[in-house]
Amino acid sequence: MTELENHKEIDALVSLMDEPNEATFAEIQRMVMTFGKSAIPFLEEAWLHTFKNEHSKRLENTIEEIKFNHASALMLEWLQNNQRIPTDIMHILAEYIDDHYNRIDQQKWIDNLIRDCWLELNDNLTALEEIKVINHVLYTVYGLNNYLPGRNRVDGFFPDSFHHRKSGNAISMGFIYLMIGQKLNIALSGINLPNQFVLGYLERNARKKFLLGQPPKQQDVLFYVNPSHNGAIFTQKEITAYGVHLGMKMHDDYYLPCSLKTMTVRFLNELQQSLIEENRNIKGNNILKFVQLLEETPAQLGQMIS
Repeated sequence: MTELENHKEIDALVSLMDEPNEATFAEIQRMVMTFGKSAIPFLEEAWLHTFKNEHSKRLENTIEEIKFNHASALMLEWLQNNQRIPTDIMHILAEYIDDHYNRIDQQKWIDNLIRDCWLELNDNLTALEEIKVINHVLYTVYGLNNYLPGRNRVDGFFPDSFHHRKSGNAISMGFIYLMIGQKLNIALSGINLPNQFVLGYLERNARKKFLLGQPPKQQDVLFYVNPSHNGAIFTQKEITAYGVHLGMKMHDDYYLPCSLKTMTVRFLNELQQSLIEENRNIKGNNILKFVQLLEETPAQLGQMIS
């Protein structure tokens, strides 16, 4: 079927979506949804020209479901990719939430960020020196910073916030920092510390073993990095002191690397809370479906740190 024929069929089906019989409507909607995102412009055009509330709702719900299905497919594809990149999941979610998000532009900015870090690195640097280089590029050259959530909080989850406003939230800053480490073969991993998103710098041989499925030990982590505080470097003692200060019962997991899948579930949960706080309940509820989607994927998927 040619593109023109596809468009004619979509247009014809969308014109029937005011069908009063629910069973017949459900079949029409199913057929429209088989065209995926290509059906959205036709649904949006129909929405602009309808004055019936029930019909408008049907069109809105169909558009939302198509977008959700598309993002779900991309998310599963990302999770099953052995070279999964942390910022790619940010792109997928940003495109789902913001119709105006320009992934190509944001990826160009990210590529420049990686390049500028790479130009400052060399093979003779120590682990601490590598982190100091990344910190210099991120926080001095690019002027990035973490801000306290407030107005436009949802926007702070995505790369365009750092690109255009030089700021974003803590977990997104962590994802960008982790992505740079992954791209430049720096042995960083996420640490699932409650209320803080921090990274650990693993001893290189330990990291290789971890990627092959061997659990790391606390002594395998040389030090920790806090991306939301200008890349501040700290030790296990500071993590323990942090837990004591908050009255937390400390677990080994708070000191050890976690999977990118675990970090992504945390990212989704924080994003969902922000959407609900902004009364964007449909998107917020669908983010919970993304969480369920990831949690139900086979255990062998998404467990490595890169």
